[in-house]
Formats: sequence, structure tokens, C-alpha cells
Amino acid sequence: MKKIISLVLVLVMLFSLAGCSGNVKKDTASNNKGADTNADSASESSAAESNGGSGEKAPYSGTISIACGPLEAAALSEVLPEYQKKNPDVKLDTIITQTVTDFETMMTSWIASGTLPDMYIAQGGATEQGYAKSGYLLPLTDAGIKDRLVDGDLELFTYNNDLYAFPMALSVSAVIVNKGALAKAGVDLNENNYPKNWQEFLSLLDKCVAAGIKKPLGISGKDTSEVTAWTFQYMYQAIYGKNPNWYADVLRDKAAWNDDLYLEMFDKYAQMRPYIPDDALGTDSDGMRKSFITGETPFIFQTAMVVGNIKALDPEVEIMVLPSCFTDDEKDQTLISGFDCGVSITKDAKNKELCFDFLDFLASEQGATIFNESTGYLPTTRDNDAKLDPAYDLIYEILDNNKLPNSPILSRQWIAGIKEIVKAGQQDWFAGTDAKSVADKIQEEHQRLVQADPDWVNEFLANYKDR
Repeated sequence: MKKIISLVLVLVMLFSLAGCSGNVKKDTASNNKGADTNADSASESSAAESNGGSGEKAPYSGTISIACGPLEAAALSEVLPEYQKKNPDVKLDTIITQTVTDFETMMTSWIASGTLPDMYIAQGGATEQGYAKSGYLLPLTDAGIKDRLVDGDLELFTYNNDLYAFPMALSVSAVIVNKGALAKAGVDLNENNYPKNWQEFLSLLDKCVAAGIKKPLGISGKDTSEVTAWTFQYMYQAIYGKNPNWYADVLRDKAAWNDDLYLEMFDKYAQMRPYIPDDALGTDSDGMRKSFITGETPFIFQTAMVVGNIKALDPEVEIMVLPSCFTDDEKDQTLISGFDCGVSITKDAKNKELCFDFLDFLASEQGATIFNESTGYLPTTRDNDAKLDPAYDLIYEILDNNKLPNSPILSRQWIAGIKEIVKAGQQDWFAGTDAKSVADKIQEEHQRLVQADPDWVNEFLANYKDR
């Protein structure tokens, strides 16, 4: 595991330079930082009294409500028994959110009704920074856990220099391959012949078709996040590759969502359509993953964290994670990565000191090892002995030899609301709307958002450093 941690250190250094006992609920989408004077004292007390959640102190008791995805919920159910060895009367009330959109919709409802959970685990980004700015989260800066992280870019997990979420995963946006299905069809894919540019990727899909895998590319057209997974990877690698300051230029009116650089993305997506099943528009995420596991569509675009979800459905499936390969020239290929899976404590937490202590344990060597081994997520903590899936071997090999530069997951810096508009537009295009109309609509909605929040735009540009 020490080699794994050293490799993760290389990865996060690269992108920093670039810029359950209790109830389990299944829900679907249906004051400022200083306002709580107990917040800082609670975090300081927890940090001072606790060492990995196991210091010399009276046991905690109570129930923590925490919203998270199903994989994180399963991991927390494994972490909790270890925490209960010192705190036997602590339970977790886990609220499962299925997608980022699901979580953010539920957060809107919880905020409106004043029923925030005590804690949550979510993707870092502008939306979550907005929660911190509005006073819905407690600062974690003085909790004594930040130094446990490997070096990396924490910009999306902080606000006004305070940490508001502790990242538990290193996210790599990638091409996920059912390598076993390819091998069964006679298509050889290994660490020496994987595709490194756009044409090589299409050629690999052609080999699959010739081998009898007629529609090798899995897309969930029914889910706006899934149908845009490739879109965002293409943007990070190809659009930002050509103009590293593209989004800043959009805000400066020097570029646009309907310019030629963005429209080229639709042309590339159209080149993949022959490899996508005809019924993809009606396919949901579960159907896409099922088709991936059976080998019917052995390629999907996702973050590497999905490996754990797939292995939970079928532990025997042999997976290979490939770096995105959507540039025309191999020399422009990058690895897309960033911190993810941030743990936050809300202002409404009923027992703040308990929440800080549980987070302290979760971020400890023991807690983080259990969490990352259970989820299969790449670790973010320096001391972590999780045994991870061989699916990541190629990523490690690339890092170990310093083969690829890093592309940050830059969409998380965009103004709140624009990602949902981009996703809806991509889905409309997938359903048949012409690309220019979609791009014009995104640009129109972009203008509406920036006009509604000029302070955000001014703050973004004031702090932005051109690359």
C-alpha cells in the first residue's frame, strides 16, 4: 500500500500544480460561518481530545444522520463497528442519495424546510461552496485532520480559506472497460496497446464490432449525468487543452458555449453514435451497468470510483481503467483527476462534538483504510493501507512513470446551475435536437445565470490566474 500512496501523492501534486447500525433510508429527488459559536470550539475540542477517535475521554452517544451514496453507506456500515468499540452507543441514520443531482435537489428541500442532516458526503464544487458561503456548513479547519491529506488542490472544498469538506476519494475521469468481455471476444487490450488518441479509440471500438460486439459503447441517455460523462471528459482534455482559459474567456465574452471549439464536441460525439445501442435514449444507469457487466456494452465513460459500484454488483467482472483518449494527437493526452467525496458537517447537526469526533475517526488511518477498501476509492490520506482493485493498475503505471500531465475537473468551478443546463442540452442533442440550437440555448442560459449573479463572476475573475 505504501507504493499506492506514493503514486497518489504524485497524482495530487500534479493537479495541485494545474490549478451501518441504525436505519437506512432511501430517498429520491422529489447562518454564516461564525453564526454558531459552538462550531469552532467543538472542532477544537474534538481535535484536542481525540486521537483517531480513540482518545482518553468519555464515550459519545447518540445518532448521526448522514446523507451519502449507496457505496459510501455500505462503507460507513463497516466503519461504524470499529468506532463503536470506543463509543458503543453511537448509531448512524443513513440517507441514501443516488446521484449528484439527487443530492443537490434534496439539499434544496432540506434547506427550505430546516431539516438538514447532521453530515453528508458529496462531490466538491461550486454548489457545495455555495452551501458554505450561505452558512449551512461548519468549518473543519481547526478539526486537526487537514494535515492527514496528501498534497493536493483543496480549492473546491474550501471557502474563504476555511475547509468545509474532507475529501475521502481521488477521482479519475476515465474510460471504464470490461476487459474480461473483450478477452472473451478475442480482443486484446493491455497496458502496452491501450488507445492514446481519438482515432486509436475508434479503432478499438471497430475491433470490438468485428469481433461480434456490435454496440460496444454503453450510454445511459435517460440520465443527464451519464449522457454527459463523455462530454465533460472531452471538455477537460480537448477544449481546455486547446484553450486552458476557456471558461474564464466565456465569462469575459472572449469565448462562448456556442463557439466552434464547443460545437466540435458534438461532431466527435456523433462519430461514436454507430457504436452506441439504438435504445440508449431509454436506458437508465442501472441498465447501462447491467449491459456493461454482461459484456454487451463493455465500454462506459465514468469516474474510476464506479469500479466499486460495479464490483458490488458482480465481484468477478474484470475491469480495466483507461485514461481519457479524446485528443487528436497522442502528445496532448492527459489524466483527468481531482479530490472527491467530501465529508461535511452541517450547521443543524444535533450533536456537533459527536460529528467532529466521528469525522476524526473516519479520517484516521484505521477509519480511512476501512472506508477506501470498502468503496474501492483511491485514497486521499497519507496513512492508508487499503488494498485496491487491479483495475487501477494502468493508472498506477502511468503515474509511476510520470507519463501524462494532469487535467483538473474544472466544471466544478463553473457558476451554479450551468452544469445542469449543459446536461439537459446534451440529452436534447442525443434525442435529436441539432447541435447549434442546443449550444445557442446553453449560451442563452449562461448569460441569464451570470447576469443574475455578477458578484460571483467578478469574484471568480478577480481570483483567476490565467494558464
